[in-house]
Amino acid sequence: MPRSKIELRHVRYIIAAAQSGSFRRAAQDLGVEQSAISRRIRDVEDEIGAQLFRRHSAGVDLTEIGKQFLHHASPGAHQINSALERARTTAANGRHLRVGVFGPLTMGFLSELFGTFRRARPGTRLRFSEASSPELVAAVRRGQLDVGVVVEASPGRGYEVTDLWNEHVYLAMPEGDPLADQKTVRWRDLGHRHFVVTDLPTGHFARDYLRRHLGAPSDALRIEQLSVTRESLMQIVAQGGGVTLAGSAHVRCGHSGITFRLIEDAMLRYGAVHSSGFLQKDLERLLALAKSLSERDQAWFASQRLIRPEHRRVPHVDCHRGARGRTPDRLQ
Repeated sequence: MPRSKIELRHVRYIIAAAQSGSFRRAAQDLGVEQSAISRRIRDVEDEIGAQLFRRHSAGVDLTEIGKQFLHHASPGAHQINSALERARTTAANGRHLRVGVFGPLTMGFLSELFGTFRRARPGTRLRFSEASSPELVAAVRRGQLDVGVVVEASPGRGYEVTDLWNEHVYLAMPEGDPLADQKTVRWRDLGHRHFVVTDLPTGHFARDYLRRHLGAPSDALRIEQLSVTRESLMQIVAQGGGVTLAGSAHVRCGHSGITFRLIEDAMLRYGAVHSSGFLQKDLERLLALAKSLSERDQAWFASQRLIRPEHRRVPHVDCHRGARGRTPDRLQ
């Protein structure tokens, strides 16, 4: 048998014309041209070899064949429309972005970015996971993540990197530590210190980062990796259990009993890794917001203790003395 050319829209046009009694009113109701209604109905009539409507000056009426056709076709059309509507609702309710993050979501740039995105796209859920930068890049390449916020990553095959921000690396030490009297610390000041890091992805990165920059054999370094949270690690530092590396989020949020000092020539570059192919609209929106944030003026970045991506170095800020005679980096 020859394949029918009748589609769902043909049936929708016939139903609309039958309900309104006019091709013109049916076209207005559906938001299409009247010629489209007439042409599609004529296609059906040509295929079945009979008229579905009687045309007259006042409009149109169904013929007996037209009534029989709608009697059998309408339930199917309504079922399909109902199924489409349910599918659209399910898709809207289930819309989400899979976001991988290296580091805490308390980082100033990320809290601003995701807060703005939620307000712009309230129907899209953000599903977060945390992993190391190499793991996040691999997950994006495999299609398991839509975007990953990573550190020190460069574009590669199948993915791109959108620069987000740069930030200094700080030494976190207990109050009263001899290095707290310095405005900044140098790597050569730290080779003999006892470092504590977590066994989270950020802790693995900190361990490897220390090994690269301290300029000493690995077996000579004192780096202790602990199965604790970031908050517990800061408590250990405050209690004199060692020193550790910290980022802007720690410095901005603060921690009682801890002093933070910039480490000279220590800076990290953060970016968003995403597919270099087709991007869904929600991801496009998120990346557009991220780019807009990354282009804010330096004053906003300074308020977050961050640096715009295009500026790798900024004038040193004297963190030694602050209001009321206290050290601003010695946080309460």
